Amino acid sequence: MNGISIEESRRNLDVAFRELKAGRLNEARVAFTRLCNDPGCGADAYRGLAAICWRQGQMATAIEYLRQAVSLAPDHPDAHADLAFVLMAARQLAAALPHMERLVALQPHNPDAWHNLGKLLGDLRELESARQAFERSLQLAPDRRPTLVTYARTLAACGDDEGAERIWERIIALQPNIAEGYQGLAEVQFARGHLHRCLETYRRGVQAVPDSPEMHMGLAQLTEDLGDREGAERSFRQALALRPDWPIALEGLLTLIRDRAEPELLTRARAIVEDPRRPPQDRANVGFGLGKALDARDPDAAFAIWTLANRARREQIGPYDRDRLTRRIDRTIAAFSDAQYERLRNAGDPDPRPVFVIGMPRSGTTLVEQIIAAHPQAHGYGELPEIGRIARELPRRAGSIQKWPEVLSVVDEQVLKSAAADYLANLVRREPSSAMRWIDKAPLNFFYAGLIALMFPRATIIWCRRDPRDVCVSIYGENFSLDQGFATDLADLGYFYREHMRLMRHWCRLFGERIYECVYEDLVAAPEAGTRRLIDVVGLPWDDACLAFHRNDRAVLTPSRWQVRQPMYAQSVGRWRRYARHIGPLLEALGDEAPA
Repeated sequence: MNGISIEESRRNLDVAFRELKAGRLNEARVAFTRLCNDPGCGADAYRGLAAICWRQGQMATAIEYLRQAVSLAPDHPDAHADLAFVLMAARQLAAALPHMERLVALQPHNPDAWHNLGKLLGDLRELESARQAFERSLQLAPDRRPTLVTYARTLAACGDDEGAERIWERIIALQPNIAEGYQGLAEVQFARGHLHRCLETYRRGVQAVPDSPEMHMGLAQLTEDLGDREGAERSFRQALALRPDWPIALEGLLTLIRDRAEPELLTRARAIVEDPRRPPQDRANVGFGLGKALDARDPDAAFAIWTLANRARREQIGPYDRDRLTRRIDRTIAAFSDAQYERLRNAGDPDPRPVFVIGMPRSGTTLVEQIIAAHPQAHGYGELPEIGRIARELPRRAGSIQKWPEVLSVVDEQVLKSAAADYLANLVRREPSSAMRWIDKAPLNFFYAGLIALMFPRATIIWCRRDPRDVCVSIYGENFSLDQGFATDLADLGYFYREHMRLMRHWCRLFGERIYECVYEDLVAAPEAGTRRLIDVVGLPWDDACLAFHRNDRAVLTPSRWQVRQPMYAQSVGRWRRYARHIGPLLEALGDEAPA
């Protein structure tokens, strides 16, 4: 490049970038290559070559070119920015961080740089640092909407729900005709258990953005949870009017109205379920709703549709890992030995208020919670994630490198009391209550029954049991969350049930009468006797309101939301027989766990 002026080099560089912008990649590559050794333009030339490689999907080569650019010009902000973004796209997040940090050091007054640093730190789960980066960005550009949105989500992830709500309200105030603000605010309020405030937010959103299907969908789901069937149906239909083939709205409406579904809706749903070109999540979501709509009229057709839905869900999430489940149960049983229990059995918080309702999904846990929550001195919190979170965080709390559940070997009284205080504080933050009993109905907490028993030695643990054939058939027809992969295959359901029983037998042997078994069939056969026994088990005086649990107007966020708003009935006992010809793999997997 000897003899070429700086001005001419810059002109040549501009030509190369114009070629790149025009899509003439070969010409651009030649032009950039000629400039790589230019002392003034070399770094930008490597950036250009990286951009070509990026367009052609050559990620590794693009990264190498950008490393050359940074090496040539360590103080070049664009070179660090480009390298950070390409590394992030390659999911090399830790490698991207020093370049993003260098960018903000070079451009401390650039709000975009601080915003992007915050996003990267959030992806790395360094949430407090991400929060600080977003705050720095907002100091420089207070009304920058993308930063406000990501900042609000980060605050919620940090546990600062009140702060998140304030930011979402600020976003709404800045742009009241955009649905995202109302949706974000509603999600925070829902997560906090502030359902009536969440309902009001969705109503505000529907008024402000009436053409938003998301607003009508959110309103539909929440009004259904709160027991307003007619209002939910209106909102589902409005969401579908705005987005006719929206799978989630179509599933919601079909699940709600079931055998009242008009032929046009059934035809629309079947076209989605049977179309292999549709994404598997669409086929799965609509299939679960369509099966419910067909079930009363034609259980065989319903089961066939549920099978298609579960196949689509498995296509979406992959096969279930049975070995992982077995290892999890083995490790839990080994960690909770008789010796460990004796060492820690009285080390936790003696607070008698917590009541934990556990068991298989669809085993009657919602019914049991609704009965107890009808008592004036009990408060139902629904399905809480807190115990699982506390178990995962126990190694940090104990200052150990051991994972859960092996970390139990170094847990002491201080750790258990700290974990118990954390749990109770989270319930209070969700919804303060002066009740004598606080009910946590998360069925899969059966994995953590040992931790529960140690954290709260005087807590009540109720294990809900039901005929495994009814349990598994009911699960098979439900649209469960993606992390419950066992629900998508009859044989896997049977396997999961057996492993659940293996662990529960260990807990019952270890804790004895501390675990009360509530058998669904016995409860619905003799409702008053079973209800009185439940209230006695949780240590409350009898109240007739518990027999009228179906009149409780509290929100119910599970698939049993409508069943528990009716008086207790026994029609679901033996439901599996309607599908007997289809469930051979389930019966074989259950083996001797299935009643004779």
